[in-house]
Amino acid sequence: MIENTSLARIAKIVGAAIAVQLAFWLILVPTLVDPEVDRPEFLGIDGFSTAKIETPDASGLSKAKFAEGSPGQIVSKSGYYAVQTVFVIDSVPAEGLALLDNSGGDNSRHFVNGSLIYSPGSMAITEPTYHSLKEDIVQISPGNLTEGENTVTSIYAVGLPRDVQLLPPILGDYRAISDAFGWKAFLLTDFRLITAIITLVVALFAGLAATRARNRDLPLWLFLAAASWAAHSLFFQWATMPLHGATRGFLYAIVTMFLSLAWAIFSDAWSGRRLRWFRLAVWAVFLTGSAFSAYLLATGADNGSFSQVEKIVEWVGLALTAATVLRLAAHFVTDQTETRYWEAALLVLLASLMAFYLYVLLKGGLNKPYLTHTQPLILLSLAGAFFSRNFELFQSRKQLNSELEAQLLVRTDELEEAHEREKVLLRKKAHDDERRRIMRDMHDGMGSNLMSMLLAARRGKAEPGMVARGLQTVIDEMRLMIDSMDSVGESLGSALVLFRERAQSRVTDAGFTFDWHDNAKGEVPELSPRTALQIFRILQEAITNALKHSDGNAISVTVEPHSICVTDNGTSFVGPRAGGRGLENMAARAQSIGGKFSISNADGNTVATIDLPDHG
Repeated sequence: MIENTSLARIAKIVGAAIAVQLAFWLILVPTLVDPEVDRPEFLGIDGFSTAKIETPDASGLSKAKFAEGSPGQIVSKSGYYAVQTVFVIDSVPAEGLALLDNSGGDNSRHFVNGSLIYSPGSMAITEPTYHSLKEDIVQISPGNLTEGENTVTSIYAVGLPRDVQLLPPILGDYRAISDAFGWKAFLLTDFRLITAIITLVVALFAGLAATRARNRDLPLWLFLAAASWAAHSLFFQWATMPLHGATRGFLYAIVTMFLSLAWAIFSDAWSGRRLRWFRLAVWAVFLTGSAFSAYLLATGADNGSFSQVEKIVEWVGLALTAATVLRLAAHFVTDQTETRYWEAALLVLLASLMAFYLYVLLKGGLNKPYLTHTQPLILLSLAGAFFSRNFELFQSRKQLNSELEAQLLVRTDELEEAHEREKVLLRKKAHDDERRRIMRDMHDGMGSNLMSMLLAARRGKAEPGMVARGLQTVIDEMRLMIDSMDSVGESLGSALVLFRERAQSRVTDAGFTFDWHDNAKGEVPELSPRTALQIFRILQEAITNALKHSDGNAISVTVEPHSICVTDNGTSFVGPRAGGRGLENMAARAQSIGGKFSISNADGNTVATIDLPDHG
């Protein structure tokens, strides 16, 4: 089963790679990248001479001393150079001739038979424009031509010293050359500008994705690859860029080498498994090339060191391109779970074009523009695949969120049901506890007193006074139990208000004075109703005990932020009464809620104190 799955995966990758390769070589190359054209007939050259001139104008040409020579002379210094080409035509073509500039230089001017026919931008040697990079097809109008011998004189401005080859222009029938090379001229000019704009848009979306993604590695390097390609294209299209000399040369080196670096690290990010030391090695190659280029330009730009920088850029590009190809190959060999078939096929195409570029570079042959013209399309396709895949993940995430939300609702209902069951159980337990408390109080209090009076009556010792006191005690116990069954409110504050109201009438009815001191000013702990009820009952028993056992005539209650005291001015308390369980029950109640109960004599008074819990 595993073998069948592996074979199916390999078959899909191979199938996708073959489909992309066929589409590229059979459709894209012949129609877009490198279409076949009927090669037009070029004019022969009847004379070629060059001269170094002082000014890039007719005056400079008039003072020039042209020297005949073979095409291909290389100049290395900054300045103006003139190339004079003589050719003969039997008749003047209806649309004139086309001139394809074949030499280097930053900018150029062309004279035909002494008339200026082409002069874009600035020829100032310190701040030239860079229109020579645009490779336009220049039209020589019929009015500038004569039957027989004609002369084209071209002036080249070389700002940054470097090796510049002086060659005669390519001349031919304008209509024939425009038809043959019009598309290629478009690819070298407007197409690069269009792709620069498209890749800038790709970079924008990838950059936004990188800022929002949890794993930013892949969108970040997709952003950097697209941005570096756009910068590389704009460098060659921005003829009026206000950077000149060594600064412009260093910018060219950085932009070109960083594009190669971005592809290498993008391949590592796309694999999903960082190869140890790979990125460090790539950055080391890039930084070494950058540092060496900066050193050469800083120390020898005026002596033609830019030519050496161009070689460095070429070798760094070669090394990083090789790294990209090897990294992708390593991924496809080692990763047996890859299922991004179409993305893999695009990267296989990229690797194959890079390998072709390396082969031609090493062999010194004519490099076709397959890699140059295809990179923006591959970037666009990879960006589309990336966003499509993440949109599917987004859809899956949305579906997952819906399922989780439904499960959450079910769990919430279950928890609410469990909570209701718990409330019922707690209520039942509270009722059971209350029933046991009432039974215990009736047995220990009312039952004990009634039994004592019954035994006294059977023995003939039931004195009226004793019976009256016993009945009063039973009535007090009944009041206490009845009061304790009432609700005391939802907080300690409301319980204290109710307690004060009930205690005052009871105490004064018994002949005692009653004082209430609230030193807490309402700042008592926030306690649950059940805890407040327990404190309420302890206070009731404290008041009852004072009424029953005190030999004084005054009772006061003092509320502090963390304690409550019930004080009577009796002195009869010497300790727990034999057989009594009242103090023990009060202490147990206080302990059950996290508080503490104590009773003592202080300054001739009996003081019962409840230390309140902090919460409960």
